[in-house]
Amino acid sequence: MKVFCKECNLPLTNELMHYTGKSFGLADGQHFIQKGFYTISDGDFFTGTNGSVIINNDDQVNIINHTNPSKLSGCCGLDGTRGNKTCANGHEMATEYSDCWMPFAVVFEKEKIIIK
Repeated sequence: MKVFCKECNLPLTNELMHYTGKSFGLADGQHFIQKGFYTISDGDFFTGTNGSVIINNDDQVNIINHTNPSKLSGCCGLDGTRGNKTCANGHEMATEYSDCWMPFAVVFEKEKIIIK
């Protein structure tokens, strides 16, 4: 499957396979999910994201940092401020977690994407 921006249909990932395992990388500074895979959030780890697609940070394509600097908090990366990523056309649609004190992931806002 691939993720696309609902507003402009720009692809936001390469082809990804569904991760069916139960083990995720929960250590600080490690990837939550392996490259090339996606999972659907149960809302437990990334609070408030139930039903959202989660990918490895390295699987992002056509995604840029938000232009609003107040959404780009963090010391070594992005700390998960809601909506800190946009598609290359400027449509807000995801949150990146990449700060040193957390596992790394990108979580899409389910109402702002299309899955094909």
